[in-house]
Amino acid sequence: MRALDPQHTPQELRPARVNTTKLFLTGSVCWLVALAALGVMYLAGRSLDGRLALMCLVGLLLGCVGYVWTRAVQEEQPDL
Repeated sequence: MRALDPQHTPQELRPARVNTTKLFLTGSVCWLVALAALGVMYLAGRSLDGRLALMCLVGLLLGCVGYVWTRAVQEEQPDL
């Protein structure tokens, strides 16, 4: 069994190339949609825990910070 052979070393895996700008924007949009859904539920008279809205706001804030960080890194290193 080659997979269990201690002499066999697997090939090194290279990091995946990911478009982090789209990643952070997509995440931020998802948090914004969740916050809007909470707003609609609140306006419909549902009793909601305020921590849910706070969680959405923090997720949105972190996504925006990640987007700004990504743009700054891309300006410094355009080949990434």
